[in-house]
Amino acid sequence: MDRRRFLAGLSTLLGASAVAGPALAASLNETAGTSAAGLPLRTLGRTGERITLLGLGTAPVGHSMPGAKAGVPVYQAALEAGINYVDTARGYDDAEAYLGELMPRWRDRIFLVTKALPRGDDPREAARAMQQSFEQSLRLLKTDHVDLLHIHNAGQNAPDLTLASGGPLDFVRKMKDKGLTRFIGITGHSRVPHFVKIIETGEVDVLMVVLNFADYHTYRFEESILPVARRHQCGIIAMKVFGGHSRNFAGYRQAGPAKMPAELLEQSLRYSMGIAGVAGAVVGPYTADEVKQSVTWAKRYQPLSVAEGARLREQGRKLAAAWGLRFGPAA
Repeated sequence: MDRRRFLAGLSTLLGASAVAGPALAASLNETAGTSAAGLPLRTLGRTGERITLLGLGTAPVGHSMPGAKAGVPVYQAALEAGINYVDTARGYDDAEAYLGELMPRWRDRIFLVTKALPRGDDPREAARAMQQSFEQSLRLLKTDHVDLLHIHNAGQNAPDLTLASGGPLDFVRKMKDKGLTRFIGITGHSRVPHFVKIIETGEVDVLMVVLNFADYHTYRFEESILPVARRHQCGIIAMKVFGGHSRNFAGYRQAGPAKMPAELLEQSLRYSMGIAGVAGAVVGPYTADEVKQSVTWAKRYQPLSVAEGARLREQGRKLAAAWGLRFGPAA
């Protein structure tokens, strides 16, 4: 096969729908080996980085603010279990401060991710807010750079604001040029169509969005946005794989169960990890025991069969109807 035909075929594959079945998922989710601790590794899209299939989400501990004496050990348990993808944000209250306690020992062994939230209706104002946020993040994390800097909740703003001269994307690009971040990302829960124009710039290295078998029916990132991301060879990270906190965003300040029924948690993790192109799934624990449970599930991960996936999506219809648009508008 000549190079032109090969690239055309690759483009078609990367742009194909996530619902095309296990063959596509297997082709895009090929293992990149296992970590020394036995966790599966995958390649994070065009970054070329090998990350653990399970990522550490820091929002629950950060928002619940148990104090460093209680909070730091939860994050330490995840790192000692072999998780190398660590996701945090300035907006997660104490999360970055707790992580900062661990960075002198762990920084060169992890893929460190943070986020900066654009605030304001003017692009330059939004970028200034991101700069202030990011500068504080670096201080709290006790590092001179992160591996990935996300535009936090990118869907909340019209794409034209994000892409305007001097706006949020320009800011993150400048941080990359200065070596303060290695890669550029965007995250979000809502207003799904807003993501397309941003990804189509070709600037986005990594995308993190809501991906579970219930919100498949509500927010539909899986069908409408992931094909665009795959076409650009973006790394894809699944979040809210358990549906988030049972009391939604307001619930994070107190430890509590996930929205997903307990008997479906492992299946939900398998579903999100099996979506075509997903390199990792971020799970936020409140305790070291929750870390241990998620690590066990990740180590024994096996793709769902077609029948299993179909059954989960049918169950997801009822859950989606009950959960509603809790993250904000879908469009």
